[in-house]
Amino acid sequence: MRSVHASSAVCCAVAGLLGAAAAAFGKFGFAACSSHFTGALLGAKACHVAAYCTMAVVNAAMTALFVRSLRRLPSLQATVLSTAANMAATGLLGHLLFAEAISRQWAAGIALVSAGLLLICMRCLGVCAAGRTDAGVHARGQVVQFFTNSSSIDPGKFPYKLNSLLPGDIRVFWMRQTAPDFNVTVSALRKTYHYHLDTGAAADPLCSRYCHHPRRPLDLEAMRAGAALLVGRHDFTQFSNNSPERLRRNPVKTLERLDLVEDGPAAVRLEVTGSGFLYKQVRHMTGALLALGEGRIALQDIASRLEVGNTQPPGAGGFWRGYNVAPAKGLQLFEVQYPPAVDDPSALLYPDLPHDEFGRVTGYIPGASSIDED
Repeated sequence: MRSVHASSAVCCAVAGLLGAAAAAFGKFGFAACSSHFTGALLGAKACHVAAYCTMAVVNAAMTALFVRSLRRLPSLQATVLSTAANMAATGLLGHLLFAEAISRQWAAGIALVSAGLLLICMRCLGVCAAGRTDAGVHARGQVVQFFTNSSSIDPGKFPYKLNSLLPGDIRVFWMRQTAPDFNVTVSALRKTYHYHLDTGAAADPLCSRYCHHPRRPLDLEAMRAGAALLVGRHDFTQFSNNSPERLRRNPVKTLERLDLVEDGPAAVRLEVTGSGFLYKQVRHMTGALLALGEGRIALQDIASRLEVGNTQPPGAGGFWRGYNVAPAKGLQLFEVQYPPAVDDPSALLYPDLPHDEFGRVTGYIPGASSIDED
């Protein structure tokens, strides 16, 4: 784990250096248009084009490295690290290539950014959530984890302090200390999602932000029959948006329940519980059940997609699936369940795995490849 984080830190630093190099090529390309470079072998225009093309390539490499580092490092740490490297390299390259003076402001900026990076690393801060959600998806039961070696945090009072700083649509309800090697994603036993439907003749404007309103009446019994087919252990590749990279992960998931709950005369709630989910799996299953309830697909269509599994790419090679993916606004991450042992800070959840001096796992945790991206 440490070597992975070290390589990610190197990627961040190299990204910052490449950003400085790109700026230098851009400045060189601008200078190539002046008369000072008219005597160049390739000519001013050729130098100008070559410099800007090189700048574009370097910028692309910088972006790729930085995005790669974000997969392993907290975004704040990655940003500060790349910024520190970029500021240092920009000042030095400007001095060496363009005879620019090194100012006090540059030195002060380097010192401040480096101090901030040191503070972040020393306090071991890193925030991770139980699962990613698409834009527009809501979360009532999201669980967030962070590490710190500070002893001054009071779990009873800290949520109130956080809520005073957070925007109005984000609230922290509770906080507790966990087992040292607790992993907010891998240690989860199951997740429950709710999908809210407004089934009235006309859409309720007060529910429009959190509910999807189908355009046609729904046959709830047909939807329940389709839900029964989806419950169990299946290959859900055809009910996902899996990219080639995600297809390398295990597509077999266990769906413990999928219930349709009538919550009033014009409201239906789909409750889905499972040990893990593929990318957009819940929205795909909901879209398929809505199409079934509207009579646009048959029960056999759902069964046949489960049989196909990963023998074909999602959507059977890009062909029309017969349903639309349910809109994001109706979906809600309702609950993430963990074993009781996670609340014991004196015991390890994975005693057979290697740990660092803080008790965190430094090796691979079995099941880590099943992290959800719902």
